[in-house]
Amino acid sequence: MKTIYFSLVALFLASFTVTAQDFSYGVIGGVNFSKIDNLGGDGFGDSRLGFHLGGVAELPFAEKWSYEASLLYSIEGEEFDSNGVNTDVRLQYINIPFQFKYYAYKNLSVHFGPQIGFLLKGDVSLDDADYAEIENTVNTNFAGTIGLGYDLRAYNLYVKGTLTYGFSDIIDNVSDGEDRTQLPGTVHLSVGYKF
Repeated sequence: MKTIYFSLVALFLASFTVTAQDFSYGVIGGVNFSKIDNLGGDGFGDSRLGFHLGGVAELPFAEKWSYEASLLYSIEGEEFDSNGVNTDVRLQYINIPFQFKYYAYKNLSVHFGPQIGFLLKGDVSLDDADYAEIENTVNTNFAGTIGLGYDLRAYNLYVKGTLTYGFSDIIDNVSDGEDRTQLPGTVHLSVGYKF
């Protein structure tokens, strides 16, 4: 799995040495709705509201295809009630998605690809108390992404929606035979500006 990610990263970086024609970059930000499987919540109603902010670069390599890479600070996690106790799990990541982008119709695009995330901090708050650090968190998360975007080229703006689902457990715990894998999933709604 890691070999695939690093190969895609190398392919993307190699493209920059070939040509810089039509290369564009900008800033991006928006809101997150995130969940963690098998943590305690029940359904998407227990998702945590967060945000993401960072930079993005796009490099076309065919008539309707391009690479897109981002560097994002992202707050994710889950918020739920358990036995009358409100639990807020907050995960702060640096996420690096590498996506293939296909312009299916004019300015409408589909994007998909891998993402690697580096956990800066994982903590939890019970009933609005101070946040306490979560023990045994996994520092690196691998995920897949898929979504839709639309470019408002006259204004150098674009909007996109992305679903990210993790392949890596966020907590390094020992299973007792039950399915306790905590995989993160996040919906990102983004607005960006290209220079």
